[in-house]
Amino acid sequence: MIDQYLKEQNGEIMEKYSISVAESRIVAIMNGQRVLISTGATVSIGEIPEIKILGQSYKLENRLQGADLNSIRDSLKTDIKALLGMDILTKFVFYVSHGIQAIICSDYFINFKENMHELPISIELGLPVIDVKIAGLDMKMVLDTGSKWSYLQEDLLTGVKNINIQETYYPGAGSFITDIYDLPLDLKGKDMNVPAGVLPEVLKRELAARDCVGILGADIFRYFNIQFNFKNSTIWLVEKGKAR
Repeated sequence: MIDQYLKEQNGEIMEKYSISVAESRIVAIMNGQRVLISTGATVSIGEIPEIKILGQSYKLENRLQGADLNSIRDSLKTDIKALLGMDILTKFVFYVSHGIQAIICSDYFINFKENMHELPISIELGLPVIDVKIAGLDMKMVLDTGSKWSYLQEDLLTGVKNINIQETYYPGAGSFITDIYDLPLDLKGKDMNVPAGVLPEVLKRELAARDCVGILGADIFRYFNIQFNFKNSTIWLVEKGKAR
C-alpha cells in the first residue's frame, strides 16, 4: 500500500530511508549514515557537519544540553553518526512505519488511505507536547522518540506496579539509577502500558516550564506507526494492527 502510493506521487518530492530499531528508538539510514530520530531534542548534533533531506542541507551542532554524541551513542548501545532534533524535524513531514521498516519524508501530508487518527500537539519551548490520560486525569507529556524510557513525576507513580531498577541516561540529566514502573496511560482512546522511570529533578524543572508532568518515550512505536506534521502542529497515529 505505502510503496504503491509512493509510485503514484510523481508531482511530490518524497524520500524513503530504511530504519532499524535500537532499544525501541528509531535509527534511520540517511546520506549513508546512521541517524537517531529524536523529537525530545531541541537541536540536531552529529560527527558529520551537515545532513541533506529533500534537497535541503542542514548544519549539525556538536553538543546537546552539554552532551556530545559519544554519550548518547553509549546509552543507545549502537553506532550513530548524528541525531536529528526538532530544529530540523519541524522542517518537513515524516512518517515512521515499522511495517515497511522505513521513514518517509515529504513536504506535504502523506495520505496512505490508512485508518489514521489525528492528534493535535503543541510545540512548547521547542519540544512537542501531547495530551494523555493517566488514572483518568488529563495530563501533558513531552513526546521524545529518542528516549528508551518514559519518565513521570514520582508523586504520580504512587500505586503503579514497580517492575525493575535500571541505570539510564538522559541528556541534561546524565546517568542515573531509577525504579521502572509499568505505567498505564490512555492516548487518543488507546490503552497503553509503557515502562516509566522517575523524572529526575533537573528535568522536572525543565518540563514544568512547558506545563508537563513527564516524558513519553519511544515505546509509543510499539502501538503506532506515526506521521509527524510539526508544521501543522499535528501527528497522525496508525494503530499497528490496522497499518497496511
